[in-house]
Amino acid sequence: MDVFKSVCQFVITPAGIVSLCFVVSLFLIALGKRIGKYLLVLGIIAFFVFSSSPLSTALLARLERRYPPLLDPKEVEKVDTIVVLTTAAWKDTRIPVTSQVGESTVCRLLEAIRLFHLIPGAKVVISGGPLDSERRNVPVSQIVGDLANTMGIPGEKIILETNSTNTYENGAEVKKILGQKPFLLVTSASHLPRAVAVLKKLGLSPIPAPADFRVLRLRSQVSVSKGEMLKEVISTLPSSTHLAHSERALYEYVGFMWYWVRGWI
Repeated sequence: MDVFKSVCQFVITPAGIVSLCFVVSLFLIALGKRIGKYLLVLGIIAFFVFSSSPLSTALLARLERRYPPLLDPKEVEKVDTIVVLTTAAWKDTRIPVTSQVGESTVCRLLEAIRLFHLIPGAKVVISGGPLDSERRNVPVSQIVGDLANTMGIPGEKIILETNSTNTYENGAEVKKILGQKPFLLVTSASHLPRAVAVLKKLGLSPIPAPADFRVLRLRSQVSVSKGEMLKEVISTLPSSTHLAHSERALYEYVGFMWYWVRGWI
């Protein structure tokens, strides 16, 4: 089941779409099918579109602008619980715990730590179960909890939720812990629209606290100097960064639609 899910998730990504176009087109060309050439051109166009700045930036910025950063937690009165939704982490005793957690999860945890130090008496709920339920590996939240403790959050202030494997299950498991008690919800800015919708559907009371901004942290205005303008033009050309932005955005849009179909939103 996990393998099937991974294959489906890859196919709907920009990299998956482009790869599929190339592989199928080359197969059809080898068979002498003319449509293979058109599919190859389509794959090349898709690659340039997804890996260029205009589209990737627009797709991701639309998600990241949905909820503003929570710069001053004093704006939220009487809220003393911070919930962090995790993504990737892996247990490997050969490397430090700082290298056992994925980039997005690190960004989310850092924001939770910042809020923790600004809110007197706050507690941090870290949500995330095993990445592969069939292998019964170490829950992501346990690894992230170890990192949180290493970074200065006392163990008695950390609550681990170790069963969930997706955003919907995150919400269902957190509800068992907090009920309808309001809490700060920390996750990637691009993930927040889907996460908030799911949690509210479950009857929870999340207060968005976005982290892990990707495109909104970039400079929004072009400098008037010719040198800077040239750099801005070059920065719009195809790159792995833009492709990653498109992939992240498309994953969220497809995920939102899938959750809507399942009645989770």
